[in-house]
Amino acid sequence: MTDTGRPHGSTVPVRDVSGAARTEVAQRLWDYTGLVRLECLPLLSAPFLLGCAVSPAGSSTTAYAWFGAGLALHGLSCASNDIADRELDAHDPRRANRPLTSGRVPVRHAVVLSVLLGALFALAVLILPSEHPSLLWISLGLTVWGNTRQKRSRVPTPVSDLLWGVSVAAPLLAFTPEPGIGHVAATAALALVVTAFDVAGGDIKDLDTDRRAGLRTTAIVLGLRPGPHGIDTSTAFRLATTTGYAMTGALCLTSLITASARLPLLLAALTALLAGTVPLARHTAGRVVSAGGRSVVFLAGPFVAVLCATAAMAPHPAQVALVTGAVTGATLAAGLGRRLLARTTSPH
Repeated sequence: MTDTGRPHGSTVPVRDVSGAARTEVAQRLWDYTGLVRLECLPLLSAPFLLGCAVSPAGSSTTAYAWFGAGLALHGLSCASNDIADRELDAHDPRRANRPLTSGRVPVRHAVVLSVLLGALFALAVLILPSEHPSLLWISLGLTVWGNTRQKRSRVPTPVSDLLWGVSVAAPLLAFTPEPGIGHVAATAALALVVTAFDVAGGDIKDLDTDRRAGLRTTAIVLGLRPGPHGIDTSTAFRLATTTGYAMTGALCLTSLITASARLPLLLAALTALLAGTVPLARHTAGRVVSAGGRSVVFLAGPFVAVLCATAAMAPHPAQVALVTGAVTGATLAAGLGRRLLARTTSPH
């Protein structure tokens, strides 16, 4: 009778080793790209491309080099946030499978990765051309502080959230020799959009965990509370959201008018802002909001208005369309890459 089993001590066939190695590599890639939120990085880094598009002396090579630096900066942002919040995340069942919380990525590896990404961005600020490098250093400083100390700082959380929005939007000003009122207005509008996205998309989702931990996030300060049918809102929340939307729209229109925008851009911005009032009304009129993608839909209108304002200021408005396409393509590619990694690492 022939023994078909593998003798003790025999080598595993090469194809088995190769398959196991591929799976292990894919798992590591999945974990580390999840740590830095790969699919979110292109959109967060868009202000670098937009800032170069607005600059009269910007070149495409420099712009995409800065875009790469922006990916490093916001990769640092996401990784350092997970490092700082790992103890809180351990008590949240939704985050039990995160790379740090689950232990698949050691904390020391995450720290080393964060330092390397920060060093890469600092090197870019030192060697790549920019008109106002101080703004980029401020972005780096606010990014590190905002993601490591924000929830535990004595600075009121609405202020610290706004400062993080400023850190994301600041590159829009960093490459123009003499920014005018329109540049400042567009940057301020983008900072408000980013801040609102952080509160509506992040604070609301984490509300229950943050309340149990005794934190004072902007959503909690504005009076949001977990309810039986979702998140119960408050008058302060509805007022802040509506006021912020109106301010963002006014800043975008100020930028468009000072840049002597052509009628199509002006109409596009107005249409986007008016269209955004429909989901805004749904978001604020009801007494309950839900966590998830629907909570940030109303921000699409102001974001399109910011793009219109940027196009009005750019020497070649078509560059903003190219930037939008590049960011969209990079986001889709990152999402597709994550999906492929998920299929490779999932058990068959």
